[in-house]
Amino acid sequence: MRQKTWIAVIIVGTLALNAMAYVVVRKRRAADPVPTAPVVAGPTAPPTGTTAPPPRQAEPAAAPPADDANEGLSRALRASGLAALEDRDYDKAVSDFTEALSLRKTPGGDLVELLRIATDLQSRERGRGQQAKAPKEPPARQPARTRASRASARSQKPEDPAVLEEARSGLLLVTSTPPGLVVQVDGKNVDMTPARLSLRVGTYRVALAQGDRKLTDESVEIAEDAVRSVNHDLTEQLAPPPVAAKAAPPPAAIAEPPPAPPSPVTTAPAATPAAATTAPTTVAQAAVSGKGELDITSPSIYGEVWVNNRPYGFPPLIARDIPAGTARVEVRVNGQVKRRMSVAVEPGRRVAVRVR
Repeated sequence: MRQKTWIAVIIVGTLALNAMAYVVVRKRRAADPVPTAPVVAGPTAPPTGTTAPPPRQAEPAAAPPADDANEGLSRALRASGLAALEDRDYDKAVSDFTEALSLRKTPGGDLVELLRIATDLQSRERGRGQQAKAPKEPPARQPARTRASRASARSQKPEDPAVLEEARSGLLLVTSTPPGLVVQVDGKNVDMTPARLSLRVGTYRVALAQGDRKLTDESVEIAEDAVRSVNHDLTEQLAPPPVAAKAAPPPAAIAEPPPAPPSPVTTAPAATPAAATTAPTTVAQAAVSGKGELDITSPSIYGEVWVNNRPYGFPPLIARDIPAGTARVEVRVNGQVKRRMSVAVEPGRRVAVRVR
């Protein structure tokens, strides 16, 4: 009997334990969907917080600097290509113009025409090199000359004037920023920038004009079988309206103080002397510090500006905090110094520098 009772107790205990385990498992399974729901909703909730939106908003803001960097590199490559044309390094000019054209996203400009000109000059130079390297054939035996044959040879010897004119000519490349300006040679309209002109040996007056307004005028000497390059940056001369618009507000600001004195308020007259005293103090501070400024423009060549072995960017620009005295201004293209000049810096003043 005792064995039967123990067996019954064991069976009842195991059943009770299984029932308790079943209940616990059911409770856990029933409780599982509750925590998983917020986990699923969690990814959608963070966008309303602060994690997901900021990077998405920051991405478009980070794109413009890359575009500006590509545009600046494209301008630098264009300037390097122009310098290579002037040095008659046509392979480098073609490479620079091609790379600059690939970096510029907006179509247009003069890079397509400059690339065409550089390609033509490259093929022309290679053709001359192949002619120079071609082996000369031995002269064929000529029959004995008689008096009649000598007389006929003399009559046929005069050289073609067209051949002589081509041999005694050179090339003139005229570019501008912005492109599309009229090129005048000795007062006559001949083409629009960028232009590739074949001129006979001599000195010419080359000018750039827009309509009836002449922007530049200079003398250019063309040598035999030489390539001369003329490049001008005329963006400042072609955009006077914005300067006039900026100059308009100061008269209005100056005209406001006269009606202020009649008013009984004492604060208005007190503000004008304060403003008047701050301006001279800043000038005095600049003069005492012994530093000045340089307003640098480079219409004939586009490169990076260095002042006293320190880079300041691409012109036009204003170099500030330059120690008074003699400053060395350089224009570098691809690290090579293309222009160098010395400028006297005056304390507390801005000196205009035009690199030619």
